[in-house]
Amino acid sequence: MSSDIIDSILHLKAQRRAILLAHNYQRPEVQDIADFIGDSLELSRKAATIDCDVIVFCGVHFMAESASILSPDKIVLLPELNAGCPMADMVTVSERRRVKEHFKGYVEQPVYQFPHEFTLRDMKTKYPGVPVVAYVNTTAAVKAESDICCTSANVIDVVNSMDSDIIISVPDKNLSMWAQRHSNKRIITWDGFCNVHDRITKTDVVQARATYPNAILIAHPECPLEVLELADHVASTSGMIRFCKASDQREFIIATETGILHRLKKDSPEKLFHPLRSDMVCPNMKMTTLNSVLKALQEMKNIVKVDEEIRIKAKTALDRMLSIK
Repeated sequence: MSSDIIDSILHLKAQRRAILLAHNYQRPEVQDIADFIGDSLELSRKAATIDCDVIVFCGVHFMAESASILSPDKIVLLPELNAGCPMADMVTVSERRRVKEHFKGYVEQPVYQFPHEFTLRDMKTKYPGVPVVAYVNTTAAVKAESDICCTSANVIDVVNSMDSDIIISVPDKNLSMWAQRHSNKRIITWDGFCNVHDRITKTDVVQARATYPNAILIAHPECPLEVLELADHVASTSGMIRFCKASDQREFIIATETGILHRLKKDSPEKLFHPLRSDMVCPNMKMTTLNSVLKALQEMKNIVKVDEEIRIKAKTALDRMLSIK
């Protein structure tokens, strides 16, 4: 049955002049059929260079928005339109709303946090003239309201490149605290987090090391600071893949969403990879199936298109980031 679905996808892909992009956290079978696999911005930048009419982004909503920002003349399809990112939804430009889940706060200074009934414009009003660094895991509207974007790989370089001694960073408090560890600037951060990474604890690290004593631990910077400080290496998803492939080490504990293990094992079949916790699964990332990819190509309905005024401003923030050497 799956072979029939794959054949149909490949037929429609050729017919529509489409490319398939899959984030590193996607289901294995979705990754296997993709033309390109990677992190969100990496994929969007790649798609912008490809001669195609349609981009099928197997990921979550803000990723499809990024593809639309960089490829405005192409049709961007999101197979599961309801696949969102809770962390991206934790910061809004002007809409005041409370996030239902209880958020634990850190007391460590000099990182300052704000309640979720705050908006980005509220924060900018409270700190006039302070530049805003927006993680790529944000909506296009938030990017457009920001001065510059960052990724989990370059957040430290972006923060340190700013002329101001004070920086507003949204939305991930853990990524901001990691940047604060490597910067003399004062970072004012939103109290957002990734629902997959934030629940990891120091105890999880201790238990994993006891279970796999010969493995080295690699953690994503969306993890809490207490976890990052115990890691042997901190990297983005693409950074993890490069590091593991190049390393002489044979065994690794991976502190990020479990979907990445599929690619790690394919790229380095001779090595062993263990999830820090087996329940590090993002339900939104797993919403996309082969069936939903097929349906998107058949119906051409789940189109994600960023308004041109927002797109231009958001692209400016992305371009500023990309100009940093």
